Amino acid sequence: MANVVNIEKKLLKLINNKDSFAIALTGEWGIGKTRFWNNFYEENHTDLGVNKYSYVSLFGIDSIEALKFEIALSTHETTQKKDYLSGLKGIFKKSLDVIDLPKLEGTGVTLSLGKGLISSAITSLIGDTLICIDDIERLSKNIDIKDIMGLVNHLSLEKNCKVVVILHEDKADKDFREYKEKVFDEVLTLDNSLSIIKKIVVNNELFSIYEFFYQTMDIKNIRFYQRVERTLKAILDNSDDDLSFISKKQILEALLIIRMAHDMPSTFDDTIDFDFFVKSFSSPRVDELRGYDLDLAFKSDEDRLDDKEKVEVARKFKLMDDTISQFYSYFELSGWSKIITSLLIDLDTESEIIEELSRSDKLTETQLENDREKQELMTEYHSLSPEHGFNQRIFDNIEHRIDREMLPNLSFYYNILRKNGASDLSNQLKELVEKYIEVRVVEGSEQGLMESYYLNHSNTNDIFYNFLQQTIKKHKRELTLNNNADTMSKIFMRFCKHGNHSEDFFKAIQNINKEIFSHVIWQPLVDGSSRMLYIRELLKHPAFRVDIAKFKNADRIDTAIWDYQELVNAQKPSPFIHQPVIIQSKLNEVKQWTLELLQERIVEKPNSKAAIDHLLELTNNLENI
Repeated sequence: MANVVNIEKKLLKLINNKDSFAIALTGEWGIGKTRFWNNFYEENHTDLGVNKYSYVSLFGIDSIEALKFEIALSTHETTQKKDYLSGLKGIFKKSLDVIDLPKLEGTGVTLSLGKGLISSAITSLIGDTLICIDDIERLSKNIDIKDIMGLVNHLSLEKNCKVVVILHEDKADKDFREYKEKVFDEVLTLDNSLSIIKKIVVNNELFSIYEFFYQTMDIKNIRFYQRVERTLKAILDNSDDDLSFISKKQILEALLIIRMAHDMPSTFDDTIDFDFFVKSFSSPRVDELRGYDLDLAFKSDEDRLDDKEKVEVARKFKLMDDTISQFYSYFELSGWSKIITSLLIDLDTESEIIEELSRSDKLTETQLENDREKQELMTEYHSLSPEHGFNQRIFDNIEHRIDREMLPNLSFYYNILRKNGASDLSNQLKELVEKYIEVRVVEGSEQGLMESYYLNHSNTNDIFYNFLQQTIKKHKRELTLNNNADTMSKIFMRFCKHGNHSEDFFKAIQNINKEIFSHVIWQPLVDGSSRMLYIRELLKHPAFRVDIAKFKNADRIDTAIWDYQELVNAQKPSPFIHQPVIIQSKLNEVKQWTLELLQERIVEKPNSKAAIDHLLELTNNLENI
C-alpha cells in the first residue's frame, strides 16, 4: 500500500538525486493528490536538492505555449514556501493581453513585438527546476495529450528539470496510458490518505471514528471528509458545551453515514439515491424493511407487480443496511439526524446548512444519551436476549422521547410491553401517548403526526393511528360545537336580559341540540345572577314553542319569523312563502334535555342536589314553565 509516508520518502530520494526525472503521481478521484503534493512541498521546500520550483494547473490553459508561459511565470525560489510575487506576476500577465505594443519599423520591414515573443523569451529561462503539472484530466480540447507528454519529456531531458505530473488515471485520456512508459521514469499511486485526513480533523480524539469509517466504507475522498468536518463543527458549536466523547462520537458516526448517502449513494448501488436512503431508514419504515423476509419473498409468486416492487425495495435496503452495519449497527434516522437530512435536501450549499444549524435547537447530552439507550434496547430486542428489567427500561426510555418518535414507533413499543405481559407499563405508555396526541391536535399541529408513514401507509390496526383519527374528528366537532354554542349562548343571554325576539335567535334554534343547549345552560353568568332564574327564563322563549318553517323557495329566505301570538292564534301562512307553516312545539324536547342536564350536574357536583330539587319543586319538574 503506497501510503503518504512511503511516497514522501520516495519523492525526497528522487528530488535530492542530481538526475532529472519525470514522475506521474496518480490515485483515485478526490483522494487528495494535490493536497498531498502541496503539503509535501511546504514541509520539505528548504531541504530539496533544487533551487527553483513551479506549480501549474492545466485548468483554463488552452495551448502548449500558454502552458510554457505559466510554468515560467510561476517559478520561484525553493527557499519560499509559496510564490510571494504571484500577485505581481498575475498583473504582468494580464497586461500582456491588453497592451498594444508599438510597431518598430525598419527599412521596408515591419517588426511586431507581442506576447508571443515575450513569452518565448521568458520560457527560454526554464531549467533546473522542480515542476509540478496538475489536473491532466481537465486538459483543454485545444491541446493534444501527445503535446503535453512531449513537453514533459523535453523539460526532463533537455532542460534538466524534475517534473511531477498529477492526474486521475481513470479520467485521463487513453493516450496517457500509451505514453506513460515512454515518458515517466516512475508512476507513484496514492491509495491511502489517512494521514491527510488526520490533518483535516480538528478534534484528534475523534480521529479513530474517521479511521474506522475510512477502513470499513473504503471512502478516501478528501473533500468528503472536509465537508463532514465542517458540518460537525457547526453541530458541536450549537450544542451543549459539556457533550461527552461518546455523544460526539454518536453525532459523527451518524453524520458520516448521512453524508455518504448524500454525496456518494453509489457506494451502496448505482440504483440507489439519497431520497431512497432517507425513506428507507426513517421510522417506521426501517423496522418494516428489517422485518421483511427477502429469502421468502424470492420464493413467492413474483409475477405480481407489487410483489416484484417490494422485493426490489427490500433488496436495495438490505444492500444499504449490510454496508452500514459494518460501521454502525441498527442505524435509523430520527430526531436531530432527520434535521440534517432535511437540510441536505432543502438547501443548496454547505454554508446554508451550517447557517441553519446555528439557528436550530441546541443538541443536549440528555438527548444523545437517551438515543444511545434506545439503540442498546433495540439491540437487545433483536438479539432475542433482553437483559433483566428490559420492559421497565424501555418504558423509562420512551417516556422521555414521546415527542421525538413517530406514532408507529410508539405503537411498536406499546406492543412490546403488552406482548411481554407488562400490562401496567403498556397502559401507562398508552395514556401518555394519547395525552400527547390530544395536546398536538388542540395545538393544531396534528399534521406532523400524520406525515411520512401514515401519508403512504394507512394502518387501521395501529392503536394510536385510530386514536389520532378519532381525536381529530372529536376536536373538529368540538370546534364547530363551541363556535355554535358561543353564538347561541350570547343570543340566549341577550334574550334573558332584554327580552327581544331577534331574528338571529330564531335562526339559531334551527340547529340546536342537547350538546349545544348544554353550553347555553351552563355558560358563565355575571354579576351573581341566579342560574335557577336563568333556566326558567330560557324555557319561556317563544322559539321553543314552534319549529321554523321549511318551504320551497329556500334560496330566497330560509327562516320565517312571525310574532308568536299572531302565529299561534291565526295559524296562517306567512306572506313571504308559498307553503303553510307547520306549527309544532319544541318545548317538550328542550324540557327533557334540561331535566337530563340537571341530573348530570347532580352526579358531577353532588352538593348541587338541594338547589336543583328546589328548582324542580317550584316548577313541578318544569311543567309549570
